[in-house]
Amino acid sequence: MEAQDPTKVRLLEAAGEEFADKGFAVARVRDICVRAAANGAAVNYHFGDKEQLYVETVLSAHHCGMDMHLPRSEESTPAEQLRAFVHGFLSRVLALGEPMDWRHRLMLRELIQPTSASDVLVREVIRPKFERLLEILRRFRPDAEERSLYAMAFSVIGQCLHYQMGRPVAERLIGVETMETLDLEFLTDHITRFSVAALESMPPEIAVTGPSAQEATLLG
Repeated sequence: MEAQDPTKVRLLEAAGEEFADKGFAVARVRDICVRAAANGAAVNYHFGDKEQLYVETVLSAHHCGMDMHLPRSEESTPAEQLRAFVHGFLSRVLALGEPMDWRHRLMLRELIQPTSASDVLVREVIRPKFERLLEILRRFRPDAEERSLYAMAFSVIGQCLHYQMGRPVAERLIGVETMETLDLEFLTDHITRFSVAALESMPPEIAVTGPSAQEATLLG
């Protein structure tokens, strides 16, 4: 493997801290270079501009220990695959149950306030995992139409996101100590069981058509 330029590595680390703390719009290239102990022209030399530096930093945040290795269909049951997805999402993307370093904070910021980097992030990182989740859900519901699969996928993802994004309010509702008992393994099992129960109990889909002309008139 080719060794990375040490200045480039320092710039990515410094940029990660700066972007995670301040966001893309507020962060300044000059401050990043100061953090990295690098020449003011180093960002342009290694990355071209601030925007490309941000894109590279977001991608670096994902690839540094945040990838999810999901078992394939021939290796496990749909429920086991779904659990692996939920566990990976909770532990790596949301840093549940571990210190939140700049990588996790930056990824969370990008989820809440997407920038132009999200186009690259979705294409190279998020879409493949989303497609994998759809594959898992198809094993539960082979009868489901495409939009239903999308809704199911977002329901699973939404449960995971809630425990990070809704945490400040949840702590006020049930207390910090109680919230801490909802740890990674507990939530992984809960979300998996809840989702599997819903998926297995849903009735077969019936094609839904628009209202008839008479119904449309009555509905106004």
